[in-house]
Amino acid sequence: MNSRLKKLVGTAIFVAGSASYFFFAITVALARLPGTPMSTQLLFYLVTTLIWLVFAGILVRWMQKPVPARTK
Repeated sequence: MNSRLKKLVGTAIFVAGSASYFFFAITVALARLPGTPMSTQLLFYLVTTLIWLVFAGILVRWMQKPVPARTK
């Protein structure tokens, strides 16, 4: 897979993954967090954001990894 295709695939995964993950996180928050203290809500959103940042970092690292040169 060449570098440009890798970045295109990574960007598509990033956009679709962001939308899906945050939709899931908001759904869980609306089901579980009403009536909880503000500190609990803040902790929930902080943890879910940090989890996404780890996965996004792995994806970006994969996108930036150089493609090995082909040998003929």
